[in-house]
Amino acid sequence: MKFHYLLVDDLVGREEFERRVDAKVAESGDLLDERTAAMLVVRDLDRAHVRIRDLSGTSSLACFFARVLSVEAPREFERSDGTTGIVANVMVGDETGRAKLALWDEKAGGVSEIGVGSVLEILGRPKGGGGRVVDVTAIAIQEAACDITCNEADTLAPAGPAGDIEVRLIAVEAPRAFRRRDGSPGEMVEAVVGNEKGIFRLVAWVPETLLEAETGTNVVIRGAVARESDRGIEYSLGEAGSVSPSDREIVIPMDTIAGIEEGKSYSIAGTVVSVQPSRSFVTKGGRPSSVRNLVITDSTGEVPVVIWGEKADGHLVSGDRIEVYNAAARRGRYGDTELHLSWGSALVVLAGEEEEVDVRGTVIATGQGVALDTGDACYLLADPLPVGYDLRVRGSLHRGVITVHHAEAVIPDPGDLQSRLDRFSGQP
Repeated sequence: MKFHYLLVDDLVGREEFERRVDAKVAESGDLLDERTAAMLVVRDLDRAHVRIRDLSGTSSLACFFARVLSVEAPREFERSDGTTGIVANVMVGDETGRAKLALWDEKAGGVSEIGVGSVLEILGRPKGGGGRVVDVTAIAIQEAACDITCNEADTLAPAGPAGDIEVRLIAVEAPRAFRRRDGSPGEMVEAVVGNEKGIFRLVAWVPETLLEAETGTNVVIRGAVARESDRGIEYSLGEAGSVSPSDREIVIPMDTIAGIEEGKSYSIAGTVVSVQPSRSFVTKGGRPSSVRNLVITDSTGEVPVVIWGEKADGHLVSGDRIEVYNAAARRGRYGDTELHLSWGSALVVLAGEEEEVDVRGTVIATGQGVALDTGDACYLLADPLPVGYDLRVRGSLHRGVITVHHAEAVIPDPGDLQSRLDRFSGQP
């Protein structure tokens, strides 16, 4: 009932609408179900269902029936404020034309339940303008029991047949929640995979399918559906999909910094030469996010890198050897070219060697955590020690972080202290 009430909520209140629906059911002697009665009430208020050919002349919400012609996998995009959105497109049609439904954010997750050939009742907001295909922002959709025929010329093929791909599992994001069309909660997980043909984004609608595989290994993914997007081929993996180990060696081609051009995406292996702390900000939509700037170099040059979202909060230090995948090249604030990492990108830190250290310094608090300042360098501590103390520390150093095995207080030398005091006070 809520579905149909949205069509007339500017004409009658919710209670009045429900009263009219109940009256329709009573008048029929309980022969009408609630959905049919609600449709009749909408018709009585001159908000009847329309055909697709009439959508372009509709200036507000419209309701129509249509058959699903094709379903595209959800894709993520970066908004102008740095936040990430998700959108999925569904092509539908009737005997009068075609419409492209855009499902945004949480609604996009529900496309895994939409099958080609099914008939939907759609509540949406058409965009202005004409054309052979009408663009519609979907507000709500539900399956319908009626039959819809489409002209042969209006029938589209699905995004692509399910198949097998053999790839390296480069990175897997944490599962994210979405809400299905029936209101029940669900989870999806996004990954970045690659092989000799390139780097691809993969969305799995059953997170366990990917989470059970080890990142960095080569796998065979069965049942993946491919589609073309503005950033290349993307794959969608449903309940029937599977992931299993592969014994084949996969070599992923990497780009060079010298070859970067604005407007394309690149995968680069390099070394971090400078890194700034992560900065928190609030998006225009009111959500917290993070951004971080660093510079990486390879044998051909160096390039600024901007990391958005949760990736910005990872531990990075100068000297780290990293690989970035599917990073978009954009013009920076000062006219230089930058690589931007957001959803659909991956950052991999290559494991460096550990070394045993025996150093002396003062424990200080920094923006990245408690650290030991030796005067020549500053090392983060894996486990915090009391701030302000002079300590001698023995432990393992890895990527700028010391795991302390032994720490002892340093007793100041009285003669050295007196000499420093004398110099400070100007005494000979």
